[in-house]
Amino acid sequence: MRAIRYAGERQAVCYERADPRPAANEVLIQMKAAGICGSDLHVYRHPGPDFLEGQRVPGHEPAGVIAEIGAEVRGWSVGDRVTTYFRQVCGTCEYCRSGHTNVCINRRGSYGVGLGTLDGGHAEYMVVEAQYLFKVPDDFSVEDGAIVACQGGTAYYPLTRLAPSGEVLVVSGLGPVGLLATLFGSRMGAEVVGIDPSPQRRDLAERLGAQRTFDPSAGPIGEQVRAHYPVGVHKLLEASGAPAAHAAIPELLRPLGMAALVGLGNTELKLSLGAVVHRELVLFGTSIFPASQYQEMWEFFRRHTIAPSQVVTHRFGLEQGAEAFQLADRATTGKVCFAFDR
Repeated sequence: MRAIRYAGERQAVCYERADPRPAANEVLIQMKAAGICGSDLHVYRHPGPDFLEGQRVPGHEPAGVIAEIGAEVRGWSVGDRVTTYFRQVCGTCEYCRSGHTNVCINRRGSYGVGLGTLDGGHAEYMVVEAQYLFKVPDDFSVEDGAIVACQGGTAYYPLTRLAPSGEVLVVSGLGPVGLLATLFGSRMGAEVVGIDPSPQRRDLAERLGAQRTFDPSAGPIGEQVRAHYPVGVHKLLEASGAPAAHAAIPELLRPLGMAALVGLGNTELKLSLGAVVHRELVLFGTSIFPASQYQEMWEFFRRHTIAPSQVVTHRFGLEQGAEAFQLADRATTGKVCFAFDR
């Protein structure tokens, strides 16, 4: 089969390797769509030994059809359209049992990214333990399923905690997660304000539902936003991870405002403690989404007649892997996906 591997920093190549075979508790998925996520780009820029020497296949936003079923698998059939919860969670800790699988304390690994050495979905075939499968609804595309597997859920989950209906919501960073948050947040009843230096991304955000957008390179972003919202905004979803975006959070929020920290573009968080304390701001971290929200997301999309794939601007075949990663790395487009039936 064809698959993507990293040959060095910012070097993605398509090559031939043996087809994987499912173990007794696994299924073999024939890939139909796979997204490039920001976490994939982090590894693309600085791949570790598991990706270089181990030639681990990247990609944790897979979707396709079941091609083969392991001997012990029940409840699934060849031809079923599926995606996967890419984290191998235990299902038995207090967090899994209470519906918070995304913060499982006994995680074994992840498909295509993070812990372990499991291969991901940037390949023609992928094996997945059946317990981590999700069905892709018939009224949505497999590409929609791939996006929900990570970035769609990563955008939706913090919005359910922010509950921005009837309020002004800043989305800071208009990459795919920020664009999805714009699409979803505007349908939740928020007045969405986008922030990003890319004019292409700002334009796309406005087409997806943002009321207005701002360029942080055009001047102090706090001053720009407060020219329209003098007291500050109610809620904020920070999707970039940029230090300057973190520092601006207290400037953007009104007293008692709330911010969700989603983007992982930097390893440290630095902002004014005094502003957070005296304005009584609430900040919380958020990590992908709990598996219990999977069906809820599709119901939300149906209710508002939207689809996650609305944020996709570019599609590539696996043989164009180098070009696909280079484009995604420029941070000037919407979502970039691999399509396998081109």
